[in-house]
Amino acid sequence: SEKSSCDLMLFGPAIALLHSVPRAPRTPGAALTASILGLADVSYRSVLYDFSQPDQLEEWERIDDVIMGGVSSSRLVVDGSSALFEGRLRSDGGGFCGQRMRLLAEPLDLSAADGVFVDCEALSVGAEPSKRVWKMAIRTKQDRGEVVYQAAFKPPTGGRATVNLPFDAFRLVRGPRLVPGVPPLSAAQTNETYQISLVVSKFEVSETGAALPGFEEGLFAMRLHELGTFSTRPPPFSRSMPRALSEREQAKAAPPLLRLLRPLLGLVFGEPTRRRRAATRLLEARGSSRLQRARLGWAWRAAAGGPLVAARKTAALGLKDAGGFALSLPVRLLFKLIVWSSKMVKTIIRALTLLAEERKEGGPAANAASA
Repeated sequence: SEKSSCDLMLFGPAIALLHSVPRAPRTPGAALTASILGLADVSYRSVLYDFSQPDQLEEWERIDDVIMGGVSSSRLVVDGSSALFEGRLRSDGGGFCGQRMRLLAEPLDLSAADGVFVDCEALSVGAEPSKRVWKMAIRTKQDRGEVVYQAAFKPPTGGRATVNLPFDAFRLVRGPRLVPGVPPLSAAQTNETYQISLVVSKFEVSETGAALPGFEEGLFAMRLHELGTFSTRPPPFSRSMPRALSEREQAKAAPPLLRLLRPLLGLVFGEPTRRRRAATRLLEARGSSRLQRARLGWAWRAAAGGPLVAARKTAALGLKDAGGFALSLPVRLLFKLIVWSSKMVKTIIRALTLLAEERKEGGPAANAASA
């Protein structure tokens, strides 16, 4: 299939997908553990996700930098008795990949815990894991608003281990930047948790959002076993995971204007369109002409399905681009009008301010001359 071919070209033979294991029911509960990565006082774990179960992977979705024009890509796949968070990081236009829980139908109360853990292992694929920034994020609001707390961590290498992240290690962020002056996340704030994310990025968790010194793009892979909460005391209760919202339910929960504009936005700003634009920019930077790019695109499509398939796909892409341009033209004109109006308002305000200052400075002199 087209998706399988895309995955094969993206990841190559570096990472092999193994057979999935049989499914088993999930019941989050407290489990007594031994020493956990240097935190001897951690005694109880409550598993939220067991990544060996294929049905639990369906409750996650990718969140890569294509949302901001990048070309990085990732996936979460079953690999024997665990899962692989794998992909390719690229700096052009972005520089991050992520996997996150689908929004939950009702909040998850984590306030009885001291923090979250991930049982994982960074694999020797591509650059060294220390050349990237690994993060976990917690969303405490039931929408796509920017109420997100992040914490960076170092995944273990050379073997499976558990990483514990106390809640107070998480800080409020806006994009890749820390929000200054905001206290760390508290356990009480996690009583309504709707999403947890795992991210690999070139951006450090800092107020400047600067890139990690020595960051290297390329393939990455991290094996995931479990994700959950930890505590120094037994949890007061055990509860099942809330149901994850389906894609249709998430779409219905969007604001009416967004639902109305979604077809247009998908046509103009959808992931395939953004990836084509990013590829075009890369080829332009290498000095290719429009004719050379057209020939290259035709050759790729013809190699995949023959001349007839290439002709059909080329015509479809042309019609899609023309339709997207026509539909987006009013929006583009409106945006330019708004920008122009904003500049005019600023110019008028600046001119009136200067005029008022000149009158104020010239007032006493004018009065003296008239006297």
